[in-house]
Amino acid sequence: MAGIDLVTAKKVEKQVERGTRLKRLREREDSDIARLTERAEIPSQSSSSSSSPVSTTSSPARGFRSQRKKLKQSPSISVKDLNLISTWDREKLSVRQATSTFAATAQVLGMDIGSMAVSKSTVHRARIAGREQAAEKIVELRNQEIPERLVLHWDGKLLPSLSGDMEVRIAVLLTGEDDAEFLLGVPASSDSTGRNVAAVVLKEVDEAGVRDKIIAFCFDTTASNTGMVQGACIRIEQELGRSLLWLACRHHVHEVILKDVFEASLSSSSGPDIGIFKLLRDRWSFVDSSQRETVETSEDLVEFFATNDTASKLKDDALAFLKEALMSKNHPRENYEELLRLSYLFLSGEGPAKPFRRPGALHQARWMAKAIYCLKLQMLKSQLSLTGREKAGVERVALFVALVYCKQWHEAPISVKAPLNDVLFLEILKTYPDQTVAKAAEQALRRHLWYVSEENAGLAFFDSRIDVEEKKQMVKALDKPASKKELKRLEGKKMTTSSSLSSFVTSKTRSFFQKLDADEGFLAKDPALWEEDDRFKDARKRALGLRVVNDAAERGIALVQRYLGSTKSAAQEKYLLQLVHHHRKLVGREKKEDLQKKAF
Repeated sequence: MAGIDLVTAKKVEKQVERGTRLKRLREREDSDIARLTERAEIPSQSSSSSSSPVSTTSSPARGFRSQRKKLKQSPSISVKDLNLISTWDREKLSVRQATSTFAATAQVLGMDIGSMAVSKSTVHRARIAGREQAAEKIVELRNQEIPERLVLHWDGKLLPSLSGDMEVRIAVLLTGEDDAEFLLGVPASSDSTGRNVAAVVLKEVDEAGVRDKIIAFCFDTTASNTGMVQGACIRIEQELGRSLLWLACRHHVHEVILKDVFEASLSSSSGPDIGIFKLLRDRWSFVDSSQRETVETSEDLVEFFATNDTASKLKDDALAFLKEALMSKNHPRENYEELLRLSYLFLSGEGPAKPFRRPGALHQARWMAKAIYCLKLQMLKSQLSLTGREKAGVERVALFVALVYCKQWHEAPISVKAPLNDVLFLEILKTYPDQTVAKAAEQALRRHLWYVSEENAGLAFFDSRIDVEEKKQMVKALDKPASKKELKRLEGKKMTTSSSLSSFVTSKTRSFFQKLDADEGFLAKDPALWEEDDRFKDARKRALGLRVVNDAAERGIALVQRYLGSTKSAAQEKYLLQLVHHHRKLVGREKKEDLQKKAF
């Protein structure tokens, strides 16, 4: 007896299925035609009484065919759509999740997934090819949009590798005028020494082909970056063969200041977490945030501000700033707004009944963890078991944050305000009521006077807060001989409270304008007329385009942490990170108008 031909049997079975499918499609089309015929009867009857001649070439069949064509143009989606692939990657969907959501969406749109190639392997292949295709498009867009002058950013962190070992990952980005920002990559480095960091950064720069466009770099003030012999900054300069503007991250500088203030007020912690912050987080479910203690309700603080004119003046100035800042509604991150709101609530007592968010991460590396936690602790300390020393320390930090620090942090990203803000900060600290806190902050700031250096003092020419007479003195100082020392930051001992901005300006400051490739012609005019000069406006735009905070690189590190392990290929990981970074820039997730945008 002959055996059954399984191959032939399967072919026959598929033919039967195909025939059944075609039959269903024909029945659906016939139903659509019948429905259209009913709709067409009314206009055909009314037109019969019209005096206009009826064309003999038209026919119901032609009308039905055109209607059928329209019916076939129903909404459709494809697994190869780059907007779909970029959304899958951004939302970190697995292949299985992407496949099931695609199938469900296709069915909702009326598509017959039985006639489509939909499987995990199909989706996986589409994502692999789509990422590479998207990366090519992103590079094309970058080459079209990239500004002529760029700031180079990088930051590093020790993270698990694909093999399970630990490795240093370096986020490398470019920023420029008009909020331009481009992620080059987050490659691995063998270690965090200046030599290797510089090599990794320059490799990404060369692959992007932007060596000649870089005029500055923004960096965290670690020894591996700022060392004058082996640091990454000096090595990058040497490799590029020219001097760049050194833009130390102002947020990192202010982190150092707050860290020193915290340790002067409360004991330092050798572990990753801080004890009293952990107490607040663990006890949060038992805390009534509507029962808070502010400057207006604390008898001790009411008396303190009533008897101290300096503190009272600082409070009035801080409240005026905080009120204006909160009204702007333009905050790059939620915790920026939270810091402003908590400071205003603490100083004024005005705010919603339950104004506090649940405490977030308290790791010491978090930028504003100390500031936000101390403000919450201060207002809720009566409900927590704190020692007398802890209560006093928390109050010291909270007052410093609300009265002085919050404004400095908020204005840190504004490049042209940097020189004057550092001068004003030191002046405030000299008369600050709590000299233990003030000295800790002052010592930290004096180690980071990057923006009153001879070169970076050029930023102050574009600060509208500086009066005309001071700017005239600054212009005269441009003829003063430069210092013999090639210092990238001012030595702390040379800074006094009586120092004016013109005292930091020398002939070296002209190199600032040269690196911006700005026309210095406006300097020959009276500073009172600068605002009307197009050369001044253009130079100011270029100065404002200098990114003086390294937040972009920090976000690059956070990006690779979130998507670590999403793919086992280094090339695919690079494509994925660039794709997600690009999608985040263009497509929001909060409002309808943001959701309507496309990344490609």
